[in-house]
Amino acid sequence: MLIKDYKDIPSCFVTATDTDAGKTYVSCQILQAWKDQGFSVGAFKPIASGAIWQEGHLVSEDAMELAKVTGQPLAEINPFTFELPASPHIADVNGEFDLEQCVQLFQQMFQQYDRVLVEGVGGWCVPLTDDLMLKDLANAINLPIIMIARIGLGCINHSLLTIDKIKQDSKLYHGWIANLIDPDYPDIESNIEAVLNRT
Repeated sequence: MLIKDYKDIPSCFVTATDTDAGKTYVSCQILQAWKDQGFSVGAFKPIASGAIWQEGHLVSEDAMELAKVTGQPLAEINPFTFELPASPHIADVNGEFDLEQCVQLFQQMFQQYDRVLVEGVGGWCVPLTDDLMLKDLANAINLPIIMIARIGLGCINHSLLTIDKIKQDSKLYHGWIANLIDPDYPDIESNIEAVLNRT
């Protein structure tokens, strides 16, 4: 299923084919569409690596973009922030990530807002710790899963593999969104159709 109308998406967990597929860009569009309908909205990006220093604090640039739409404090959006631009299990050098705490923070947020969007980190198969994968976080949060596909060369394979893996790991798969990174890419429609026809 290709999701075409953001306003009809329920509270959701957003993942992607890979890093830089446009999770934050699409997440901001979904959040804005909800706001335009009159919903109160919250964004939750539990883990971010590759953060920057700003006024003595590590901050996620993705969280800053989400905050522009929701107006939330950055600490509420992104509780686990790591400087190293690497997979979380590498970037979290002090072993700070706590799945139980993360779920508790999400549940608190879920009580505050009409709709909540949870943005994952990297792609679907990224390790969070030596023992946990992104799927463990998504399943614990228990929201419909939306997969963002970066439309460009290689996207058919990446999209089909990611969708199949999400379906293996979880019963929460809801659909996917095609995100065009390069507007000059010549085979946009045929690539989207190729994924649609095989899912």
